[in-house]
Amino acid sequence: MRNNDKVLDLARSMGFDAVTLANNHFADFGQSAVKESLELIESRNLDHVGAGINLCDSQKILYKTINGVNVAFINACEHEFTIATSTKGGCNPLNAISLYYSIIEAKQKTQNVIVIIHGGHEGYQLPSPRMQQMYRFFVDVGATVVVNHHQHCYSGYEIYKGCPVFYGLGNFSFDEKGVRNSTWNEGYMVQLQFNDSVSFELIPYIQNNEITGITLMNDEQVKVFQDKLKRLNGIISDPGRLEEAMVQMTESVRDKYMRPLKPYQYGPLLKMVNCHFVPNKLANKLLPVYMTPERKLLFKSYFQCESHQEVMNNLLENE
Repeated sequence: MRNNDKVLDLARSMGFDAVTLANNHFADFGQSAVKESLELIESRNLDHVGAGINLCDSQKILYKTINGVNVAFINACEHEFTIATSTKGGCNPLNAISLYYSIIEAKQKTQNVIVIIHGGHEGYQLPSPRMQQMYRFFVDVGATVVVNHHQHCYSGYEIYKGCPVFYGLGNFSFDEKGVRNSTWNEGYMVQLQFNDSVSFELIPYIQNNEITGITLMNDEQVKVFQDKLKRLNGIISDPGRLEEAMVQMTESVRDKYMRPLKPYQYGPLLKMVNCHFVPNKLANKLLPVYMTPERKLLFKSYFQCESHQEVMNNLLENE
């Protein structure tokens, strides 16, 4: 995903004064692009959170005063190609222990702590039980609000111990060729208000459907959206239904995940190879290289990214 610095000027003109950076594409173009991105953002006087020139920098908390209210922002993402290290720039990793300490630190300076996570299963409109457990833990240790995004579709929310946990906002402005009238094209913004407790308003919209750009839903569309959200919230509030939905989703992607793990499984020659009738050296010449660089990246994602790892574990458990 590539953009130029004019996007930052557009964001500034629209009234944005801060951006979250922890996501699975932030380091797509290497370390020079990570450094340049941070410099360009700062040159526009935009605050940022969730990424940095090294791990320590990426874990910094963003403190802002908004309409007289002090707020702390903590941003992290699941492990998928962009994670910062002590010597490499990138994103703040989703790590329950380090985020625990960040929330504790933020809570000492302000009552209002917003934790924003980039994670979840693409195209799936519910959190996994793992996500729900972790996000509730963030509330247990002091988060006032938890917001998740990444799935390219909106999810539901719940109120846990008086604090809202939003499990997916949907795409804000992301045009995908040929994708129309789907969950890809729907989303919602969240407007938060902090007094003695936190309250919120959802602002649903349609993005890049028949009309290019973002338009607020009309009354009829809002009613349909609210009905869908009510159904999602009902599943989120029921552990059994949430677990069942996760099992069904996992089964629906079985072939996609398992196929790369089963090379050379068809044809007489390959059966002979499996039975050791063909010497290994000859087999290596006859068969294409299996562990390509692309496949190595795929496996790295499968076994390091929390959401992919979750699916793989469930599939292998039932294989």
